[in-house]
This record gives sequence, structure tokens and C-alpha cells, in this order.
Amino acid sequence: MSDASSPPSGGQDILSADHRSAHLLAENLHCVLGDREVLRDVSLTVSRGERVGLIGENGRGKSTLLRALAGALTPQRGQVVRAVTGQVGFLPQQPEFPADSTIEDVLAQATAEIGELSARMRAAEERMSCDEGDLDAVLEEYGRLQEEFARRGGWELGARIGEVLDVFGLAGLDRARRIRTLSGGERTRLALASLVLTEPAGLLLDEPTNHLDDRAVDWLVQWLASYQGPCLIASHDRALLDTAVTAIVDLDGPKGSTVRYGGGYRDYLDERAAARERWWQRYREWSRDLAEARRRLHRARAGSRVFAGRGDNDKLSYNAMGSAAEAAVARRTRAAQQHLRELLQEAVPPPPEPLDFASPQATDPADEVQEPTDGVLLRATGLKVGEVLRGADLALAAGSRHVISAPNGAGKSTLLSVLAGERAPDAGVVECAPGLRIGYLPQDSDFGAERRGLLEAFAARRAAHVEDAAAELTRFGLFGPEDFGTPANRLSVGQWRRLELALLFARRPHLLLLDEPTNHLSLVLVEQLLEAVERFTGPVVMVTHDRALRERHRDRLLELSDGRLLGPAGPAPRA
Repeated sequence: MSDASSPPSGGQDILSADHRSAHLLAENLHCVLGDREVLRDVSLTVSRGERVGLIGENGRGKSTLLRALAGALTPQRGQVVRAVTGQVGFLPQQPEFPADSTIEDVLAQATAEIGELSARMRAAEERMSCDEGDLDAVLEEYGRLQEEFARRGGWELGARIGEVLDVFGLAGLDRARRIRTLSGGERTRLALASLVLTEPAGLLLDEPTNHLDDRAVDWLVQWLASYQGPCLIASHDRALLDTAVTAIVDLDGPKGSTVRYGGGYRDYLDERAAARERWWQRYREWSRDLAEARRRLHRARAGSRVFAGRGDNDKLSYNAMGSAAEAAVARRTRAAQQHLRELLQEAVPPPPEPLDFASPQATDPADEVQEPTDGVLLRATGLKVGEVLRGADLALAAGSRHVISAPNGAGKSTLLSVLAGERAPDAGVVECAPGLRIGYLPQDSDFGAERRGLLEAFAARRAAHVEDAAAELTRFGLFGPEDFGTPANRLSVGQWRRLELALLFARRPHLLLLDEPTNHLSLVLVEQLLEAVERFTGPVVMVTHDRALRERHRDRLLELSDGRLLGPAGPAPRA
């Protein structure tokens, strides 16, 4: 039995009085893992018929919240309630199965309730054939069993199992095969297939589209659209979030906040944009108030200097009226000081700058690339590497955009590493325009061997002064000063990706080579990065499995097939 069908062990299970009141509830959950506070007083309710997309920065507790709701983890404090009639299905990112279980065992467990109905129907048929007991009562029971069996799809069960296994790429596997011999992707797809066949009363899904191809994702989205129980889905799949969910919840677990947005992913983006504009408006108003408060204080102090500069003759003529005026000036000075102090205590910081490849030193002649007469900044000819590249050609001119698609293992990452100069080809040549700076984002970011603090490590890689490095790190809001001292090897995978991005932007590249650029980034950061890429005027080559990104650039797709790059109608374009 997998995690996907294990009974919950934590929280409270109650039968909802009415199926319409079914819900999943987390109230003031506080979870600490090791020495790290992951969730602090987080509350969330998912009602029947809701499909809530759970998003947030890496390490903010999405998986922890799902595990707590599923009963797989007991929080230090807070309450979990599963108010459903039946079982809550849970799909973790790494499902576990009992030792020595087979695919057939998992399928039998998933369809156990239908199997039990079938056994009870056979028993009733035997009683009828043997004329045992009250025949009318047996017939009535048999009718009820048949009705429930049909409602649960029992007559089509075999075909249903075959369809689900086929769509998740498992149809070709021997059902007697041991689960331990399956790959990680196959185990995840089997756990998801088990959930679909079980049709539990509630669903908790952690990155369900991992390891799914486009066909399986489309099928899953359709199935979720008809699902009626409460459903919470942690996902970075923008296509899934835009088509399958009814609301978005943005989680910031350590800060104890869950912000709910109505509608799908596009609605969420619109609301985020509106919230950012409101932030800018608050900042502008605060800045105006601050400037006015400083002017008031300056005027008040100027007035006080008039009295402070009285000569002896003025002092002799000083009377009660003058004393009152001086007191009024002093009060205005104190009021202006107090107002200024309050504004500074409630400072509104400006929103981070949007990610942008535009260089603040774009007018520096040293930043200019010497563009050849044919406009080609990088030309690759006849690239060969082992068995994956067998004569790949590509020419990149200013403004060109290409998205490379191919199955895993086809050589996409190898190609980008060769174009970036990180790896030498076995044959072929890569020619670059003089002065060309290439911005290369590898598929995986690994700073596990870097023991220096974040700021020091960044400054060393940039060969920059610490002050300049700090400005570059904070410019786009990728990191704050509170992160600077954290050893780089203790950052999360998502933070490693942010550090890689900071290095990429700081390089001020003329050409971009991006390998799975949406991996390990929050959805907000993904959108900002892709908008920056759209504004970038140099050539761009991206390798991605992101369906939304491929759809956006469907007219610029190149396929890496049999070691060569092919466009929509043949070899890749050559300038």
C-alpha cells in the first residue's frame, strides 16, 4: 500500500453531516523540522468542490502542510480536521510502498471497495440459487448491491484500469512486477493511478504532474475538473494551475500567512500585479509625506532660530506675547519631529525592481560586442559529442529566439554546455563574435561545496567589492541583507537557483543559454524571469519541459532528433 492510500494517523477524522459540507481544515498549524520553523500558525480550509492550488517560495512548507493534512506528520500545535465521508487520498512527491508489493497488489488495494461489492453480489447470487433465506430480502439486497456496483463503475472496472495504466505510461509493465524494481517516476505515476482508481473523498496532491508527459497532464486536468471532493494541489505547473484549480493560495509558512486568490493562475497574476501597483502607490504616498514632514521640520527649526538669535536689546523688550510665540514654535518643532519619527518607524520600502537584463552601464564601450557583418553572434557547426550530438548546427543572431524540445537523454543539456564553452565537443566548432558575453543558466545549481557566506561567495565569483556585490544581490529582491551571512552550502535548492540567477544578471550578457529556466523557482519569479527574457534584445536559446513556456514559443521550437537540430520543416535555421 502506498502513501496514496494509507489511512491518516494524525488529526481528527469526522463524518460530514451532509456531503455538501465536506472539507479539509488546518487551523493554526505550527511545525518545526529539526531546528527549522517551517509552519507557524498557518490556517487553511478547502471545501467540497474546491480545487485549491497551493503555491509559494521553495522551503515555505507546502509539502509539510500537505503531510500534516494527510496525517503523515503530527504538528507541534494546531488542529487538523478531515470532515469527509470516506478516505482522503495523499500523493507525496516520493511515494512509499510496502516491501515486496507488486503492481497488482497496488491495483487490488485501489479497487478494494468495488472488489468487496463484487464478492457480496456473488454471495447473494449463491443464496438465491440455493433458495436460502427470505428470497425477497435477498433480491432487495442484490438490487442495492447492483445499483452501488454500477454507480462505482464496477462493470467497466477492467477497461478503466487499462485506460489509467495506459495514460500514465504503465500499461506495458508486468502487473506481477515488484514495486522496488520500478523507477522513481514509475512509482509516482503508479501512486497517482492508484488514487484515480480509488476516487477518494478528498485529495492532497504534491506536484502531481512531475514525471507526466503532456498527454497524461491533459488527462489528469480533465479528471480533476470533474472531481467533487475537497482538493489541495501543491504545484509549479502553470498550465495545471490555470486550467484545473478554482482558487490559488500563496503560502509563506514561516510567517504564518496564507493569502487566497480567487480563480485560476491568470487571475492570480492579475491580482498580484494590482497588489504591486498598490504597493508602489503606498510607497509614493509615503515618500511625499516624508518629504513634506522634513520641510515642516526645517521651517519649524528656522523659526526657532529667530528667537534663539535675539540680541540683548531684544531681550529687554521681550514680553508675554513673544514668549507665547516661541512656545508655539517649539510645539511645532516637536510635532514635526514626532511626525517624522513615526513615518520613519513605519517606512514603506519600494518594491524590488523587476528582473531586467538591461545593463546600467550599457553606454560603456567595453560592454559592446563586435557584431559581424552577417549579424551572427554565435555559430555552431557540425557539433558532435558521443552518441547524443551527431552534427548539430545552429546560428544565433540578435533577436533570435529558440526553444529546444526533445526527450530526456537526447542531448539538450549537452548542447547548451558546448555552446556556453563549458564543454569541448568531440568534433565541430563554436565561433563567437569578439567580446561576446554568454549568460549560461545550467539545469542544476549546486553550491554544496561552498562554505563561505552568500555575499562573500557571490562577491568572489563576481570579482567585485563587497559593497557592489551587496547592491547586485539585493537589486532584484532575490536576496535580502538577512541572507548575506548564510553559508552558501546551507541554502535551499531554490535559493541556489536564485544565486545562479543573480550571477547571470550581474554578468550583463549579450546572449542567453537557459537550461530548464523555470526549475526550482517560485511562480512569481518564473513570470518575472520570462518577462525579462522577452525584453532581452540578444539571442536566446532555452531548453524546457515547461508546457506553458513551450506553448508561448510554439513557432520557435527546435527539435533535437538523432543528434541534430530540426526546425518545423527541416534543419535548424542558419544565418
